[in-house]
Amino acid sequence: MRKDLILLERGADEQLLVDPFQLRPLHVRRGRERVGQILAEAEGELPVEALKARFPADGPLIDLLASHGILGPEHGLKDNRVAGPTPSGQKGRIALYLLVSEACNLRCVYCLNGSETYDRQGPAGMSEAVAVRAVETCLAELAPGGRLEVAFFGGEPLLQWPLVRQVIRACEERLKPAHPDRQLTYHLTSNLTLPPPDLEEWVTRHGIRVLCGIDGPAEIHDRCRVCAGGGPTHARSAAVIRRLVDAGAEVTLRATVTALNEDRIEEVAAHHEALGATSSLFVPLRPVNSDEQVVEDRMLPDPSKLIASALALRGGPSPRTRLFPFNDFSASIRPGARHPVACGAPHGTTYVVRPDGDVYPCIYLVGHPQYRLGNVTGPLDYSPLCRMMADLHVDHREECAACAWRYACGGGCQVMVFARALGRTRPKTAEYARAITCDFSRALLAASLWEAVDRANRTGGGQTT
Repeated sequence: MRKDLILLERGADEQLLVDPFQLRPLHVRRGRERVGQILAEAEGELPVEALKARFPADGPLIDLLASHGILGPEHGLKDNRVAGPTPSGQKGRIALYLLVSEACNLRCVYCLNGSETYDRQGPAGMSEAVAVRAVETCLAELAPGGRLEVAFFGGEPLLQWPLVRQVIRACEERLKPAHPDRQLTYHLTSNLTLPPPDLEEWVTRHGIRVLCGIDGPAEIHDRCRVCAGGGPTHARSAAVIRRLVDAGAEVTLRATVTALNEDRIEEVAAHHEALGATSSLFVPLRPVNSDEQVVEDRMLPDPSKLIASALALRGGPSPRTRLFPFNDFSASIRPGARHPVACGAPHGTTYVVRPDGDVYPCIYLVGHPQYRLGNVTGPLDYSPLCRMMADLHVDHREECAACAWRYACGGGCQVMVFARALGRTRPKTAEYARAITCDFSRALLAASLWEAVDRANRTGGGQTT
């Protein structure tokens, strides 16, 4: 049997076969043993006609297997081409993270911002000139009809709320009219503990999508997300979330999954709903910050518990459809979809701009000279992106190259790659990073594949035998 074939079994005789290169699932309702016999014979790379001669009564089945890419040679490294970043003027979407302030009024125990790479204490914020220049640069790189998502980020962006308003005003009054064939949307990632009096007005008037971290009810949340001088934050954040929701704003709540809430995922999801969240994000703890410092082992969630909780939440009596990472994995399951890397950073579709105008491809890579792309005041250097693509491409990574799931998961987040590299000194961290990248992703992808097949069968669009 081909080594690069995704093969899932359910019940006594049901089977799902997927060629990872094409991602066109073939559902076998019954006859699993017979299909297995054909695949075993095909392992010797017999031509289709020779297989038909060996199994004369199964000609239509063999044609069906061949049409789905189930029969044929393994793909090996056929997709190992290293593409450069998407050329300027051809990008359909760009996510622009403006670090309007790298300071923050909280001290979350798992903060991604390291004190060496981020200027966490610096009072200086971004200037309007730098922010507007960054937006102009990205608009110029979009293809006609493309979308620019401007995310006000930090640190805590509400520390620079007057600047946020200035940037939005400049976009609405000057930049949008100058680029009528391009879309521009706004996002705000904030802890919402420092709400300005006109926050609701601006958020609703300009359709700003808000993202706020809520790890669960107060007794969970306040153990991880605390004020800089100590003290709880849940009540303050929750009050502002309710105000925004009541005003009609779209608010997404993000829970970082740690050992403190891994057994209470259902409760956290319900809490998000009670606060009025439009959608929920459940993100496993990233064990390394931008300084490549590792969090304490006691904070790492158990991947097996996390997998069980995630699958139970997804398939419960009232399955929630707007839950990350579930919807993210589901979106990856479509014919022809291949993800040689897990994120948009190497493609040049994600830019992170610091207050001084320096540009990086990822929030975790800020302050690392080897990943600096230049400054918004001058032309950008894309060579770091080319190196990233070469390093992260799943066909070039020893731990990924032989995995049948590699084009579906893309090899996981680069932060987890850093964490695995620290395995010689922090073995528990390395194993956690491996399990979240591989076991967790594989379990959710398998669930998403079965969901796609069941949904297609219900609507009459599935391919079964």
